[in-house]
Amino acid sequence: MIGVSLGLVPPSRTVPSLNAFSPLRARLIAGQNTTIFINADSTAYADSGPFHQFAMMLGDLHNANVVLYRWAEWQTSAPTGPKAYADPVRLRTGAGPTITVYLAALPGGMAGFMLADHRANALKIPRPDLCIMHQGHNMQSFEAPGGILSSGRATLLGPLGMTAWRWPGVAQLITTQNPWRHDNGYDKVYQAILDVARAHPGLTLVDTHAAFMARNKDVALYRDNIHPNDAGAGLVAQSLFSAFLAAAPGTSFETPCWPKLPTTNLIANGDFTDWSGLLPAGWGLSASGSAVKATDVTFSPAFAYSLALRANGNQAVGLLHYFRGPEAAAMIGKTISFAILYRHSEGQRLPFIMLIVKSGGISHTINMSALQFGGAEAAGSSGWMWATANEIKIDPDLNPDGFDLYLHIYPAFGISPPSSDEPLYIQRIIATEGPLPKGNLSD
Repeated sequence: MIGVSLGLVPPSRTVPSLNAFSPLRARLIAGQNTTIFINADSTAYADSGPFHQFAMMLGDLHNANVVLYRWAEWQTSAPTGPKAYADPVRLRTGAGPTITVYLAALPGGMAGFMLADHRANALKIPRPDLCIMHQGHNMQSFEAPGGILSSGRATLLGPLGMTAWRWPGVAQLITTQNPWRHDNGYDKVYQAILDVARAHPGLTLVDTHAAFMARNKDVALYRDNIHPNDAGAGLVAQSLFSAFLAAAPGTSFETPCWPKLPTTNLIANGDFTDWSGLLPAGWGLSASGSAVKATDVTFSPAFAYSLALRANGNQAVGLLHYFRGPEAAAMIGKTISFAILYRHSEGQRLPFIMLIVKSGGISHTINMSALQFGGAEAAGSSGWMWATANEIKIDPDLNPDGFDLYLHIYPAFGISPPSSDEPLYIQRIIATEGPLPKGNLSD
């Protein structure tokens, strides 16, 4: 991780280092056109928002043309409004290169929203030189059992992984957004973002939250409790610009795609390759449902099939796997990260994916799929996503022959039977030692 000091130390006093801004800066210095992709919520949507202002700062520095495409879904009162970018707006005309900004900002949105199938146009853009994640305000309702912020980190790690899969090697940057003006409701999100940046190699952090705290959350920076006004947006933009100026130009910087990072899977049958019985070996159903091979839905041609899990009208149906014996022994007393590659079906409830683990002397239930495509009862989004539980410290006194460490994957959990029987597709499940999940995928 490369941390950025937000300009609190003038750039002239810092030693430039490679970070996510380095490829962008190298191209602009060379007079080459650049592209920036931003996944953001309502705090970035306004005409004078932080990324409008940041793009203008870059344009002024390099006498560049600045062209902005903004996601158009919010421009109509209909929830099924245009899932595309609006016509481009030229923010600046210059004699230098062209900076093209794709602002995928959706008020009320979460980090995974732009990865859903029905928003596929968000990623149908030229390969960017920089991807920025500016999310968190709509993702603060996750639970933190025992102070474990894994569910909050999952809301970001999954989308970051999918973005990197789309554009392997592209530099990725994450901001911490801004604190809430009147209360501390954003604090755990802030900490979760810091945790993600610490665990993820090559993910550049710009701590915009700290810039507001340094000014004691001055009311002159806010429109309301959450949204910065023009001055607050300018503070975010200046933080980004200071980090840009502190970056050494260089085209070699890349952010690793964690789904492609190699690892040894601590789960014996995480790809369901051993399916000699009615169910994959080592896996069971917690209630009457069905799990079958789906040869027509796979994440990539590298897989022959995925597992299609259907609730069959029963909200209690779940795919269940206990870690016992050698699997448990490989995890007990260690820090483990889990990742599940799944595909949600439109019309079905969002999956409820749980890790049950004893950590810190207490058994905890950790939600691995919280708030990735929306709330627990939401339907309407479909697409591939990673559910994660990362940096989980498993107690050393856990009995390897017990039943206290397991995964439970519900395709349609809720307070009533689901109205749809569309399946949840599961491609692979991986457990690896360390603070960062790894997907072990190839092209």
